[in-house]
Amino acid sequence: MGLTVSRQDTVSSTDVRQMNSETHEAEALPLHVGQRSQMKRLCRIMRSKLQEVSQGKREALQDCQELAQRLEALLDDASSRRGARSSSKELMPQEVKDWLTKQWTESSARLGEDLSPIRGAGATLRSSRAPFGPELMEVLDKVGTPDIDVVAVQGQPEVAGNVTTVLFMYTLTNGGVFDQLPAETLADPMNAELFQDRLLKFVAAIEQAYLDVPYHNNMHAADVMMMMHSFLLSSNMSWISPIEHLMCLMAAVSHDAGHDGVNNMFHVKAQSLVALRYNDKSVLENMHCALAFELMKENEDLNWLGLMNGAFPPETPGGAPLDLRPHLRRSIIEMVLVTDPTKHNVLMEDLKGLVQAKSLPGSHVSLSDPKQKQDAFNVLLHSADVSNATRKLPVALYWSRQVLLEFWAQGDQEKSLGLEVSPLCDRASGMKSVPQGQLGFIGFIVRPLFLELSRLLPEASQLVEQLGQTEEYWKEKKAVNASFEESFALLDR
Repeated sequence: MGLTVSRQDTVSSTDVRQMNSETHEAEALPLHVGQRSQMKRLCRIMRSKLQEVSQGKREALQDCQELAQRLEALLDDASSRRGARSSSKELMPQEVKDWLTKQWTESSARLGEDLSPIRGAGATLRSSRAPFGPELMEVLDKVGTPDIDVVAVQGQPEVAGNVTTVLFMYTLTNGGVFDQLPAETLADPMNAELFQDRLLKFVAAIEQAYLDVPYHNNMHAADVMMMMHSFLLSSNMSWISPIEHLMCLMAAVSHDAGHDGVNNMFHVKAQSLVALRYNDKSVLENMHCALAFELMKENEDLNWLGLMNGAFPPETPGGAPLDLRPHLRRSIIEMVLVTDPTKHNVLMEDLKGLVQAKSLPGSHVSLSDPKQKQDAFNVLLHSADVSNATRKLPVALYWSRQVLLEFWAQGDQEKSLGLEVSPLCDRASGMKSVPQGQLGFIGFIVRPLFLELSRLLPEASQLVEQLGQTEEYWKEKKAVNASFEESFALLDR
């Protein structure tokens, strides 16, 4: 690291043993893989520096001290995050907990009943069961539309920071998703109540796996899930089954679990454990998938997938029964893996193919080919993942600011580690060109994607219109060479 020794300390064998002991204790903590990989990397560097110290290279001593401080800070930060999240859970009012429990288990006998159409007008919350205030009720009424404001939901005291869990539960119980699942969904239909319970516990666990980073946090998971849900309610998506609807929601919930606030490029350059484990290929996306399924493997109470039917009746007469468990696992994995930004061009081609598959302009899409179905799921999750600029302006600005803060924090970290700063991650240059950067991303990625998507889903046309307003905002800011603070001043009003 090229640091200069400023003090004449010595390191004894006892000190080394103590550091190794503390390292093993850190590795044994119930930390997420994203945090653990950073800690282990620091520990490896520290061990190497300690060997240099033992060989008489005293200039490595201060390096060790700095590494120890960084490791301690990372551990403190992880502890405070877990503590804060635990405190948030404890702050959830008991009446809300009771309502969640009642709402989630009361309809267990409904599996397979056609009680409420999943498509059409937006669902309304059953007010007699919901101990929520009018402000939150007003926000929740927009579930199923692109106008749902996840940040506003997260800010409500009744939610207590559990925005993903609350919105997932609300979507399933009030949107008709669970009610329309056929009885053959489960290996044993009598396990409907247990299935509900495991779904909710899984989502609660996956939400806890999201780290407290500026952008790729639990609010982003909830936001992508809500946009995905609105896509699935589109008129041209009438071909999707309730099982596939549930599958898409689970993929959206899981798609960035454990994201540590740095991108694949960082992990590859730093040769983190995640990069080594997944051979530098879509390392974060592979980790997100693995984490979701590891949670189910390690805790049977979360394993909703294990209850699903291994011999689901075929869609066509004479067809072979379908084992839903590997089928849904494969589909979820593929959906999450293609959220890797490097897959964007491939997904654009898949989207164009889906549009061309429409028999007549403006006709409904009815997909029966398994590959086309999977292509549609992949495209929709990717679109939901990059949809920030298509939201109403205050929401779009919030997410733009958060992603910039995360990018720049990565750049700061890269500089501190002596790594080349990744594109878009340099704080100094980035703060001088915020409008230009936003316009570039919209013009190169978001606008072409959503223009094509609107040809598949007519309802996406309103997102294109809103995108135009966001684009005009950034053009105005570019014209006056707006600073970072000026670009986001609207959020402080």
